[in-house]
Amino acid sequence: MAITKEVIEYIAMLARLQLDENEESSMVSDISRIISYFDKLKELDTSNIDAMEFLSTDEDVFENALRDDVVGKSYDREELLHPEEEEGSEYFTVPRVVE
Repeated sequence: MAITKEVIEYIAMLARLQLDENEESSMVSDISRIISYFDKLKELDTSNIDAMEFLSTDEDVFENALRDDVVGKSYDREELLHPEEEEGSEYFTVPRVVE
């Protein structure tokens, strides 16, 4: 797929980016070079390369990588909620982040 100015404008619209003419031209050039590099990588012969170990579906590999879900001690609900505010309203209070 050829990267054109129209493709960059469409991607910018989807990402809600405002690019000027220089940025659009630069993006066309940069993304074209990146895609051509990936096309070059596709030419490599990887038939003799072993798959990465963590992508294996062997059960022994996953047995050590994943733990069992275990129900543990939880916080006391009454300590976390602030009942002194409005009665019947259960919520968490957090520090204000917007003034």
